[in-house]
Amino acid sequence: MKKLITTCALLMAVSVVTFAQTSTAKSRSTAAKSVSTSAEQLSEKRAKFLQEKLGLNADQYALVYAAELDYQKLVKEAKDGGYQLGEGQAMQAKMSRDARFQNTMTPAQYSTYETTMR
Repeated sequence: MKKLITTCALLMAVSVVTFAQTSTAKSRSTAAKSVSTSAEQLSEKRAKFLQEKLGLNADQYALVYAAELDYQKLVKEAKDGGYQLGEGQAMQAKMSRDARFQNTMTPAQYSTYETTMR
């Protein structure tokens, strides 16, 4: 249930920026850059949150950020393509991200992540 709520919150955060409509081509270009930055900002925010809550070191932070950024870019590409990830695709993307987290974090850190922050 926590996974579903977290996923919905992340998708809603990304969709708010994605669905912004503009009236000119120049505005559209600016909006597209904003969405791109948004994925990076969201990934950085989440990675910093995990670093603070789990006590990640600098190397772990970098790997967690990279995994989160890949996930956010995948979601962004789907939105830019005019569709949302299906339930199976979203689950697979999250599992891939979580597997990278598990390879990066200590067993204690990952256990805390699984039980409280997923």
